[in-house]
Amino acid sequence: MNEHLAVTTSVFPGHRIVKVLGVVHGLTVRTRGFGGNLSAGIQSIVGGEVTAFTSECEKARKESIDRLMGNARAMGANAVIATDFETSDIFNGALFSTHGTAVVVEQIYD
Repeated sequence: MNEHLAVTTSVFPGHRIVKVLGVVHGLTVRTRGFGGNLSAGIQSIVGGEVTAFTSECEKARKESIDRLMGNARAMGANAVIATDFETSDIFNGALFSTHGTAVVVEQIYD
């Protein structure tokens, strides 16, 4: 298996866990700049989705997953199981954290 995958389940369908390497994480902290705060303020007046924040959250989520997978590869893993996502406010921004269990899997059927 050449690609590296993360799943939220504790099993990896179609694969057998050969080795458990341990807890792995990836995180990023994003702050809202002046432009983002201004845009969000204007959007909050009319209501609805604050697209400036949504876009930043999507970027941060992807970045935390990329870091999770990079850390897993550094441990020798080719997959991560029991992947979970958390967010929390920190300073004037948000912390995006992804964690799971780094494993080595092998495919058992096509």
